[in-house]
Amino acid sequence: MNQTPIVLLAAMLAMNTAQAADPAARRPADEILAHACSGCHGTFGHSSSPTPSIAGKAEEEFIAAMREFKSGQRVSSIMNRIARGYTDEDFVAMGQFFKNR
Repeated sequence: MNQTPIVLLAAMLAMNTAQAADPAARRPADEILAHACSGCHGTFGHSSSPTPSIAGKAEEEFIAAMREFKSGQRVSSIMNRIARGYTDEDFVAMGQFFKNR
């Protein structure tokens, strides 16, 4: 009897268990997306630099700003390029995340 399928199934279950134990694997998508912003805008959007804080920003305001960066309507040295990498759904998820910080 070929036991390869059983071994593969056991390996897949072990990987899923390890991922479930990892807190980062259980993070909501909005939090994962938002962490990309922390390099400039600070942890959870609380900036300690000249870069504006985005924590507590109204969801609609955040989404509008990101769409404007993406379209080029709002000019920035780097945000125009960054915004192009996200979808409208990503903007909504990030806006929901930051409004509660």
